[in-house]
Amino acid sequence: MNIFSRVLTACVLIVLATTLTDCGSSKQQFETDDNTVVVYNCNTEDWTAPIAKEFQEETGIRVKLIAGGSGELMARVRTEKEDPRGDVLWGGAADAYAALTPCLEPYDSPEKTGIDPHFVRADNVFYSVTMDPFVLAYNTDLVSEADAPQGWRDLLDPKFRGRIALADPAKTSSVYALLFTMTDVLGDVSVIGQLAEHLDGKIAAGSAAQMKAVADGEYAVTATFEAAVMRCIDTGAHVKIVYPKEGTQISSGGIAVIRNAKHMENAKKFLNFVMSKEVHERFAQYDRRSTRADIPAPENLRPLAEIQFTRFDTQRALSFRDEFLSKWRAAIIK
Repeated sequence: MNIFSRVLTACVLIVLATTLTDCGSSKQQFETDDNTVVVYNCNTEDWTAPIAKEFQEETGIRVKLIAGGSGELMARVRTEKEDPRGDVLWGGAADAYAALTPCLEPYDSPEKTGIDPHFVRADNVFYSVTMDPFVLAYNTDLVSEADAPQGWRDLLDPKFRGRIALADPAKTSSVYALLFTMTDVLGDVSVIGQLAEHLDGKIAAGSAAQMKAVADGEYAVTATFEAAVMRCIDTGAHVKIVYPKEGTQISSGGIAVIRNAKHMENAKKFLNFVMSKEVHERFAQYDRRSTRADIPAPENLRPLAEIQFTRFDTQRALSFRDEFLSKWRAAIIK
C-alpha cells in the first residue's frame, strides 16, 4: 500500500469513528454535545423510535437510541455508575428497575399526577410507562386449537417438549418477570426446573426473538407479553393469544433518569415527554396499554375486567430472583 493509500484509509477510519448515528439507530456510539440525550432503549424500536423522533423534532434535542436487551443495558448502567454514558434507561420490567435503584436519579415528574396510583413509586426513582399482561401464544400452523395450551401448566405437557421458545431469564428481565408470574400463579417453585429441562437446551436470544421464532414457525409456543403477540397478529402472523386459565399478572415497562447523567435536564425532558398524555394517547396504535389513569385501553385488547389477574409484586419478584435463577441454572446445565 503506497503512502497516499495509507493516508486515505486513515482519513476514512477517522470519519467513520467520529460519525454519530441518527435517532433510532442501534449502533453503539455516543453523543458528546449538550444538545443531546442518550437513551438506553430496551424496547423494540417499532414504537419507541417514532416517539423519540417526535421528541427530537419538537425540542431540537438530538436523541441517541442505544438498543439492546434489558439485561445487557442494565448491566451497562451498573458498570458505568461512576461515569455514566447514558442519560435515560427506557424499557425492561419494573422489578429490574427496583434492583437498579442506586444507579438511578430520583425525579418528581410533573406527569406523575396522571399515572394510575398503583404504578406510582413514592421515591420517584423510575416510572412505569406501559402495563402488559403476561400471556401465552402459539403458532396456529403447528398447533391446533384443540391442542393449544390453555394455561401455564400446559407448557409442561410432553407434546411441547423442545417446542417452546424462551429466552434466558438471567439475561432478559422481562422473561424473568413472566416466569416469576408462572411460579407465583401456580404456587409451585418446582415448575422452574421442569420448564428449564423442557426446553431441551434451546434458548432464544431475547424476548423479541422468542416471539419471532413462534411467528416464523420455528417453535410452537411461547410465553410473553400481550403487546408482543398483538404486534405479530397485526402483521399477519399465524399466531393466537391465550390468557392463562389459572390467571396471570400485569407487569409494567419502566423509564428512569440515570444518576449523574451528563445531559440531566435533557433526560428529564425526555422522560416527561414519554410519560405525557399526548404520547400515551397514541399507545393504542402499538397495541399497548398506558399506565396513565386518563387513557383508556385500546379497543382491540381484551378488557382487564375479563382477565383473571393480580398486580405484579415487584418487591417479591426482586427478593426471589437469586433463588429462581439458581434453580434455573441448575436445571439448564443438567
